[in-house]
Amino acid sequence: MAPQTATSPSLPQPHIDLQKGWPTPRLLPSQALLAAAEATLSGPARATEALLYGPNIGDPALRRECAEWLSRLYCLRSPPSPPPPAGSASQNGAPAPVPISPDRICITAGASGNLACIMAAFTDPVYTRRVWMVEPTYFLACTVFDDAGFQGRLVGVPEDEDGLDVELLRRRIEAVDREEAASEPMYKRPDRYPKLYRHVIYMVPTFSNPSAKTYTLERREALVRLAREVDALLITDDCYDFLSWTMSSKEQGKGPETSPCNGTSPLHQRNAQAPPPPPRLVDVDQSLPGGDQEWGNAVSNGSFSKVMGPGLRCGWAEATPKFIWRLNQVGATLSGGAPGQFSSTLIEHVLRTGALEAHVQNVLIPLYQTRSATIRRAIEEHLGPLGVEIHIGRPYHVKMDAGHDEEVIGGFFLYILFPQGILADEVAAVALKEQNIRFLAAGMMAVRGSKSSSDLLKRGARLCWAWEEEDRLVEGVQRIAQVLKEKFLTTNGYH
Repeated sequence: MAPQTATSPSLPQPHIDLQKGWPTPRLLPSQALLAAAEATLSGPARATEALLYGPNIGDPALRRECAEWLSRLYCLRSPPSPPPPAGSASQNGAPAPVPISPDRICITAGASGNLACIMAAFTDPVYTRRVWMVEPTYFLACTVFDDAGFQGRLVGVPEDEDGLDVELLRRRIEAVDREEAASEPMYKRPDRYPKLYRHVIYMVPTFSNPSAKTYTLERREALVRLAREVDALLITDDCYDFLSWTMSSKEQGKGPETSPCNGTSPLHQRNAQAPPPPPRLVDVDQSLPGGDQEWGNAVSNGSFSKVMGPGLRCGWAEATPKFIWRLNQVGATLSGGAPGQFSSTLIEHVLRTGALEAHVQNVLIPLYQTRSATIRRAIEEHLGPLGVEIHIGRPYHVKMDAGHDEEVIGGFFLYILFPQGILADEVAAVALKEQNIRFLAAGMMAVRGSKSSSDLLKRGARLCWAWEEEDRLVEGVQRIAQVLKEKFLTTNGYH
């Protein structure tokens, strides 16, 4: 079926961008931020705090609001009854719910800027042996790791249905440790850098960018145990956890009564489109017995970019209090104070008044849920018959208050696989040239400098539903189908 366009065949088709992982401009909460700016700047005391250097660890009021918000989001309220058995994160594999303390949180310049700070504070380009990156990976993270001195020592690790292949990762780390066991050099001074990790493991475990996978609870626990064994720091970009809904919640406005973890205030209730996300690796690390309570082996790298706007350049990190303290001793923070101090004060107001949660629950989730369903139907209708598959791993389920399990999806992305013998990079190049549509293909999701041989990576593509409107999502999928039929498929099979 030919793509449906409103243009004459003799004119260029309008560009459709299924690669851009940005929110549609009309979804930016500009009015809420305007109200926050007026309230912040109208009071001399708060205006002064906003416009002068902030404390290295970040605005205290925003740290408190973040702690309360994240505790609501992840249903972290009080210890379970009865207590979970020894040696397990909880009775069902999830961490015991403990409210988040503000001393576990610092304010950052967003996930990208904080990734650089984490590497500056806790790695040494000689002592730290490798950076292990999930593959397919968030491609722009490679440059951050290169800048930290790890060019040529980034290693891709594939995913299976449950998440990053932890047993393969274990074997590869053990092989590196055997080879380099006699090497104990250190470039950074121990008195200035009291904790350096031997390995770094990087991933996006919930509604992943780019694979859209959500790791199972068992896989999360296995990754924490491995990190503890090999002295690794788990860095997780937890940027999409807030955008979740159930596969069956197709109607908006069902109300909160069927969803777990409802708040006590209507302002902070979770609706039926927003089941709680799985526990982060930092939650597992905190709750699983036997860990390093001083430094820990996981840090959660959060961002307001996906729920407010990337131009704010503001996020947060969560880890042990000592880890958070050390993270704020990097040179850029010591010199400039809290990153994003002005935007921090605006975000604090939006959070405190409930405007952020209202925006997420009432605007973002319903719209992204609709777009997600639209692009899925388009793929099934136009690409499915051509052998293209949606490939996002094992479904993640939560138990609802009504007692039944629901599959949970969310985030910004879907991951598709082209048929055997068709390379995603080739399809993407032809699609851009002949159909004026852009999407993220295999080559951009490979770990730079690592030997990437996974067939699932070579055939894979990431499609984003956050930027384009519904009609353009459908037309974009139709254009990809047109490219496949005209350039890559024949009546007898594949070229």
